[in-house]
Amino acid sequence: MTGCRTNLRGQMNLPALAVALLILTMVTGLSVGMADRAFLSSKRDATARQVGVAVSERMVSDESPVTVRSNVLVAAELDRLDEKRMKVLFPAIGTHDVRIGLNDATLAERGDPTGGPTIRRVVLVERRERVTRTPRLSPGSPRFTLPRRTSNATLVVQPPAGTTVSAIRANGRIVLRNESGLNGTFSVSLSRFETTRFAFETEGSGSTLPTGSVRVTYYPTTTRKAVLAVMVDE
Repeated sequence: MTGCRTNLRGQMNLPALAVALLILTMVTGLSVGMADRAFLSSKRDATARQVGVAVSERMVSDESPVTVRSNVLVAAELDRLDEKRMKVLFPAIGTHDVRIGLNDATLAERGDPTGGPTIRRVVLVERRERVTRTPRLSPGSPRFTLPRRTSNATLVVQPPAGTTVSAIRANGRIVLRNESGLNGTFSVSLSRFETTRFAFETEGSGSTLPTGSVRVTYYPTTTRKAVLAVMVDE
């Protein structure tokens, strides 16, 4: 009688054991599926991050077509940046959805990036202006100082009759010289690290260079800090 009861309990436990095994199999399958998805997601994020780092490093490097020097972006080049140019300049993008932004503004975008790793870098943005002015010259010692620093300038020299401009100095250094006279348009390279003072050497019966005899065009720059952001999505 006791053996019958034992067999009966054993038979009754079989369905419970089957249910337990089924639940265990389902939990194991779900756990493996979740682990696979987490692994794939982690792998995608790592790849996207590598692309973002590569693009941002290329963008701020010395050799970048959008920088004037390392970490200093040219504003005019950023204004020209669009999806087509972005793919040409930064081939590491490949088939990824990418957004390149500066502060809160989007510079260029490919696809429809809605998330993913974002690489941020603090940069400087440099904007160059074009300024033309007719400086005031003193007749006895014609000279003037540019109010802002610039790496180059264009001088239009038109001395009056009887006056020959034989040389032009910038901060004491001769940048233009012609014994027969300087008359016309001349481009000179300057140091962007110091303010430029022009001085004119004159000869002739008049030997004066009144205001209006010289016109100068120069290209000062302004810089501002900004945050460059490269978002890469799958």
